[in-house]
Amino acid sequence: MKYHPLRLLQISALLLLGAGFYWPVLSFLTGSNPLHPEESFLQGEFFLDFLSDPWNLRVIAFSLFQAFLSAVLSILVGLPGAWLLTHYNFPGQRWFRLLTYLPFILPSILVVLAMVLFFGNNGWINRGLMALFGTEEPPVQFLYSLSGILIAHVFYNFPIAMKIIGDQWERISEQYLQAARSLGAGNMKRFFRITLPLLLPSIGSAFVLIFLLCMNSFAIILVLGGGIRYTTIEVLIYQLARIELDFSGAASLAFLQGGLSLLGMAILLKGRNRRVEQKSAIKSWLPEKLRNHSLKAWFAVCWIILILIFTLGPLSAIVLDSFRKFENGEWIYTLYWYEKLFSWRENNHFLSSLWNSLRIGLGSAVISSLCGLGLVSLIAYKKGGQRRFWEVLTLFPLALSTVVFGVAWFHFYQGNLAGTVPLIYVVMAMHALLTCPYWIRVVLPTLESIPQQWHIESKMLGKKPLEYALRILWPWLRKTFLIAFFFSFSLSLGELNSTMMIADDSVRTLPLEIYGAISGYRFSYASAVAVILLFLSVSTFLAVERSLGHFEIFK
Repeated sequence: MKYHPLRLLQISALLLLGAGFYWPVLSFLTGSNPLHPEESFLQGEFFLDFLSDPWNLRVIAFSLFQAFLSAVLSILVGLPGAWLLTHYNFPGQRWFRLLTYLPFILPSILVVLAMVLFFGNNGWINRGLMALFGTEEPPVQFLYSLSGILIAHVFYNFPIAMKIIGDQWERISEQYLQAARSLGAGNMKRFFRITLPLLLPSIGSAFVLIFLLCMNSFAIILVLGGGIRYTTIEVLIYQLARIELDFSGAASLAFLQGGLSLLGMAILLKGRNRRVEQKSAIKSWLPEKLRNHSLKAWFAVCWIILILIFTLGPLSAIVLDSFRKFENGEWIYTLYWYEKLFSWRENNHFLSSLWNSLRIGLGSAVISSLCGLGLVSLIAYKKGGQRRFWEVLTLFPLALSTVVFGVAWFHFYQGNLAGTVPLIYVVMAMHALLTCPYWIRVVLPTLESIPQQWHIESKMLGKKPLEYALRILWPWLRKTFLIAFFFSFSLSLGELNSTMMIADDSVRTLPLEIYGAISGYRFSYASAVAVILLFLSVSTFLAVERSLGHFEIFK
């Protein structure tokens, strides 16, 4: 039997998704307990007993509570940014828009390091305030608490709210507002009666997405939680599976987390169909409004300044700290840490981590592209229930916790592949499956913008599918493919959670090197490694964005 090449690619992609994602996860949830082989990890009676434990209930409640607060605060911070980008043009706007991609190019471990260096007890904020007021105790002490967790989550997620809400806001027709204005409605009445109802679907989508991301947050909670009081589902799964070897408890929490993620993703996919598709008004030039003493324009400028301090301040702290070294009782600025990183010496963990990160990133990007090509062809142009089925099936890795995925692979690898398959190839495949949904989200809008009539006309002219693919599809999609490839590469560079669950010293990556340095309080060394990782991630993204143009993830 002769198969079409695309059909073979679709089958291969589904096999990889099934064998690399669903099989390990389901094997973990239904696996046998080593102490009692006749029992599976996940049993109804044990599941109910586990969830009725007061401590476990408190962990679940806190996970949901901090995720709710983080989502609300992220939307409140991002909403003015959405308004700004919708109503004004200003110098540097293109660079400011790049903030909307911050969560996708900035590894979570860098956020942790940035928060510690900028807001910590010995951070730049406290050092400045201590020098200003002449005190010996740091006046700002909120980092290792719920407040610290919330600030880190808002730093990481407000650009998502700004992006999703801003895209919807730009589609609202000015005719609605002009009609309300002609009827005597003031600014506040127009906002609450017209604009806000039209924005509610996007606000809801942003809330659900950020809620899921914060509920699944791991590195931020692990480092900034400050103790067992702020333990979340993710951290508890890690502790149960990797430290206490309580796989039954970890499976119970993983099952609950997976159910919540699946519910959240279903809400997101359903809400995406309720978007406004109108033409928005012409934007004002911000400097001109400032010259006219517009209060709205001055509010916009104040918001820009505060956000730039909030985002660039912590990142600048990483760069500055990478040049600092404590020597002879004082801090000096030096290149010592960079010289140490690139020196040829025995047991240089940085060079091996850099090499591992690069080859895992490139390998996973190739696998992600091939797998994504097969899966995206199953979704494109589909309607109704058929489309939702393929979207849920292929995008579920995006919603499921990377900690759960990593723990599932740890259990699967130890029981089936240890000693036969090199661990680095396992990590490469794991990263590919985690980045593939993002690859699909980047490519799908461009693919569906190709008129289906072209394919019909190509068949009528007697063109073969391969010729149609090479002469029509490839020129149209090659830029998007390249963007998706490097985007997957950048995401793989910063992946920590799943790697941390399964990797050993033979597969040490840059995020693991940074985490190890933070755990050992070697912050300047961690900063130097973080600068290299940040440079790789940001330069890859900027090079693609600058040469190939704008792309979308949330469409």
